[in-house]
This record gives sequence, C-alpha cells and structure tokens, in this order.
Amino acid sequence: MLHGRDTRPKRAEGHKNVVPRAALGAAPLTAPLSSAAVDSVTFPDETISPPPRESRLATVVRESGRSALMLALLIGYASIFSAVIAWQASLASIDASRYQSLAVQQQARREQIERELEAIVDQDRRFVAQFQEHALAARALQSQADALRASDPDAADLLDLDAHSRLAMARAMQPFFMGASGIALDESGIVPYDSAYVLRNLSEGDAELRELRTSNSAQLADRADEKTVELVAVGALVVASLFFLTIAQVSRTRQRLRSFFFATGGLLVLAGTLMFVFVEIVA
Repeated sequence: MLHGRDTRPKRAEGHKNVVPRAALGAAPLTAPLSSAAVDSVTFPDETISPPPRESRLATVVRESGRSALMLALLIGYASIFSAVIAWQASLASIDASRYQSLAVQQQARREQIERELEAIVDQDRRFVAQFQEHALAARALQSQADALRASDPDAADLLDLDAHSRLAMARAMQPFFMGASGIALDESGIVPYDSAYVLRNLSEGDAELRELRTSNSAQLADRADEKTVELVAVGALVVASLFFLTIAQVSRTRQRLRSFFFATGGLLVLAGTLMFVFVEIVA
C-alpha cells in the first residue's frame, strides 16, 4: 500500500514551541521605550504614601520575649517598691504618734508651769493687801505719835512702839513675795503691783517654759501625719500599677488590651516613683 509524502513542516529539535517572529508584531525587539515609561520607572509616583509604621510601644509589646521580660521587671520593681513604701509609711506613722504624744506632754507641762506662775502672782497680790494694811497702819500711828509728841510724850512713845511693830510686820512679809521685789508703800498709800507685768517677767525668766513654748513637736506630728497619708496614696498608686501589669501579663489573645494595660501600669509605676521622691526629698 502506497503512502503519500508527509508535506507538513517538521519542527526542529531543541526549538520546541518557538513563537513565529510575525506573531511578535511589526515592532522590532530593540524598540526604544517611550519617555513616559522611562519617567514612571525612574521617578515613581510620589502620591502613593508608604504604609504607616507601627508605634514603638506596639512593636515592643508584640515581641513576646521582650515584653514578658519587661513585664516581669516592672512587676518585680513595683512589688519591692510597694513594700518600701509600706515600710516608710509605718515609720512615718510611728513618728507621728511619738511626736503627738510628746506634744501632749509638753502642752500639759506648759499649762502646769503657767498655772504655777499665776498662783505665785495671786499669792503676791494677797500678800500685797496684807503688807499695805500693816504699812498704812504704821504710817498712821507714826503720824499720831508725831502729833502728840509735844503735848503728851508718853502717849507718843506708845504710838511709836505700835508703829514700829506694824512696820516690822510689814517688812517681815517682804521675803514671801515670789513674783516681785522692792515692795513698798508709795506716797499715796498704795503698794504698786502690776500683775500682768510680773507674770510676763516670771514667764520669760523660766527656762523650761521658754523651751516648751518654742518646741515644734506639734508641727512635727502634723507633718508626720501628712507624710503618712501621702505615702499611703503613693502605695495605692503602685498597687494599682501592679493590677494593670498583672492583667497585661496574663492577657495573651487581645493585643490592644494588653498594650493598654502594659502602658497604664508603666505610667502608674513612673508616677508613683516620682511622687515618692517628692514626698521623701522635696517635701
């Protein structure tokens, strides 16, 4: 059986699936690019903004290893810091109690000394009345004796004795005056005695009373009380930071919630540290 010759063109070996040149179009392979294409390649469109970068805090929190280390350090620092604050608050409370007790004792002692000085002045005033009575009697008897001396010398002598006796009684009372010295009867028949002036001199002359009046125990007690309250407030702030840091540590699924608690806890720790420095050093 005769077979006709296969007139189909044979494909060259090693050049399979060769696209005919006519299918590439009339343009030559080495045709130059247009100026617009060159500009688009060389100078990309600047209107296309790059994607926003993540914040540094979000990057740190996203990195599990670093965030876990930072959380552990902050929690440890906050725990130790809260213990130190509690210790300082207890010391301030002890100081407040001690100063308050000392202030009460000093107040009681100061009032006692003031009452004693007032009692001295009252005693002097009673002695002044008696001294004035004897001194006036002595002056009157001496005047009568001088008046009768020419006409009745014997009566005048008796009056002189009575006058000297009353004057001796008045002089015998002078050592008992504790607040003032130099007690004497003036020309008008009055013994001058300024109670307020004597009391002020007695108060200024008492060294213990001066020291008690200048003591600042009450102010120290008030300051210690204020410091205790301030330290308790700082401790509450640090405890709140521990709560936020603990929530940030245990939350693994919601990244935004974890970032929020982490940042809030860190800020509270920083605020507590600054407040503690202010209370201990500045204030």
